[in-house]
Amino acid sequence: MDQSTTKAMDVVPPAMIMFVPIANGSGGAGALRHSRGKVGHSACLAATSGRRHRPSSGSHSARRLDVRMAAALEQGTHRSLTGEVDYVIVGGGAAGCVLANRLSADKNVSVLLLEAGGKGDSFKISVPLGFPYLCGSDIDWKYLSEPEEELHERRVYFPRGKMLGGSHSMSVMLYHRGEAADYEQWEAMGAEGWGPDGVLPFFKKSEHQHAKDMDSAFHSKSGPLSVSDLRRVNPLTKVFLEACEGAGMPRNEDFNNWNSRQDGMGTFQVTQREGMRESPATAYLRPVVGRRNLRVETHASVEKVLIDEGSKTAVGVSYVNKDGRKVKIQARKEVILAAGSLATPQLLMLSGIGDRHMLDEFGIPVIQHLPGVGQNLQDQPAVMLSYQSPNPYVDKNKTQTYYTERTGKDIRSILSYLFLGNGPLTSPMCEAGGFVRSDPSQRSCDLQLRFIPFVSEPDPYHSLGDFATGGEYLTNKSNRPAGFTLQSVVTRPKSRGYVALRSADFRDRPMVVPRWLEDKADLKTMVEGIKLCRKIASQSQFAQFRGDELYPGPQLSSDADLESYIRESCHTANAVVGSCRMGALDDDSAVVDPSLRVKHIKNLRVIDSSVMPTLPGGQAGAPTMMIAEKGAELVFILALSESAHLPLDAVGKMLVICS
Repeated sequence: MDQSTTKAMDVVPPAMIMFVPIANGSGGAGALRHSRGKVGHSACLAATSGRRHRPSSGSHSARRLDVRMAAALEQGTHRSLTGEVDYVIVGGGAAGCVLANRLSADKNVSVLLLEAGGKGDSFKISVPLGFPYLCGSDIDWKYLSEPEEELHERRVYFPRGKMLGGSHSMSVMLYHRGEAADYEQWEAMGAEGWGPDGVLPFFKKSEHQHAKDMDSAFHSKSGPLSVSDLRRVNPLTKVFLEACEGAGMPRNEDFNNWNSRQDGMGTFQVTQREGMRESPATAYLRPVVGRRNLRVETHASVEKVLIDEGSKTAVGVSYVNKDGRKVKIQARKEVILAAGSLATPQLLMLSGIGDRHMLDEFGIPVIQHLPGVGQNLQDQPAVMLSYQSPNPYVDKNKTQTYYTERTGKDIRSILSYLFLGNGPLTSPMCEAGGFVRSDPSQRSCDLQLRFIPFVSEPDPYHSLGDFATGGEYLTNKSNRPAGFTLQSVVTRPKSRGYVALRSADFRDRPMVVPRWLEDKADLKTMVEGIKLCRKIASQSQFAQFRGDELYPGPQLSSDADLESYIRESCHTANAVVGSCRMGALDDDSAVVDPSLRVKHIKNLRVIDSSVMPTLPGGQAGAPTMMIAEKGAELVFILALSESAHLPLDAVGKMLVICS
């Protein structure tokens, strides 16, 4: 470790220190020293509950330098790749981090995790309110859609994490699973074993719930992912919740309790640990980096999956390492794609798996015609409603101090965060909200409302002003009118888009065509969402804080006016899923079977958000980690059935027992 790295580590809080560079061996992969015990293969089916060492309850001690971890990394042995491992995981995002942890728990197998981005150890990542500075930065893939017909030819900006932890490391950390009916729908669509009873154990396996009085039937305190209540609630957020009650909306104390309806408003739970962002990298990967059988290589861009055409068997991957050198690595057992809903279908197509006509167009040899690859793309469109707060209230009451603190110019907020894990820097920005039905006849809630205690641009991402890049609009509070924003999100969209190749070059981004609002039901839902937000803002509780409506503006009152505003300003709520959906073997539109195996290809799985048949009503992070938890057990079960010479039909029975 060079002197500059050592010096930096002396001043950075421990949660910032996730991984440090380790010299590469001849094969291009770093090595990490073994620093903790391992469990055998037979123990893996017991699902290694995920218990890990946690800092003491004192926030200051939780933020002191983890000298032992740093020493273990610095003294790591520098083994080179042998050219062959048991499991190759492509993508170090939410699913990839879970898989790396769970699969490497078996000391008898070797696991290689390849991530195209970096380590993801920036201070801004761990600070919850640092989220705006991540968008448009060097740890963001900065995807842009093709011009959208229904959005007046606008291109949609999709922030996607380019680092260990993936997009979850640059999200607003909200922890929502959807409701039981979402998974009943999955099973009805051919995802056998993925109903509510089949997924709940894996949600719980992932979760380390810190809140008291949570129903143990739906929550767990033994998983690796820290889920907690907000450590600080903005005073204006409390006004919002009072206004919701005034508008006749019920309170919901637990959006993830499937014994009650999802409807209602409340404060959101977040994936934080003592005020710091808990990403899949910090929760799952950091505690196990010392395992000798786990190798993590960053800045590794995978070109394609290597497939034996005769047997249609995945045998490895070809990738370019950070030095620009091409590396081929063989997989003795399986290749697992966990690159997300935009990159995974692209990689399948580059490997010769996809729609025959598209592959022919780019001169890619067709190994397996699977027309569903890249189809069924889903995302949650969102729209903003902002109000300016009148003087004299903003200067002495609820909002202006908050703005000053969140710019980082108030040293008190910095000290409160570093030493107490508290204060405004712990805010996820959208601190409260809930789920509602745009029409009482809806089977499930089709809208999520979020409250943001400051004014936002109508299209916050694409403006690269408020939420993106930390531009002048974010850092210069003199340009920001004091006020508040309500965001309306379509949680269960009916529109479907697709991902397609732009070229046969893996370095070219794929074409992303979300087709937002193609189903007019989504547009109608968004119009109703604006009306509901206006109803909340009109309540007496907001009287002293509510000034002029900035966006969309009181002059836009008809449905046609609101539809035009939506087309001009709607943006992503960052829940991109579904482009390699799972389904029954005889479903031509499905890409993977319920065991997440790519149809007609041996030893190749997709385990990430792209396999979701539909988008659960909430955020995509928790369901993605659930999929990876369950996917890891599916991998283990197949390995056990093969080693024990059990028939394949026994795999499903073993899964039932283990669940």
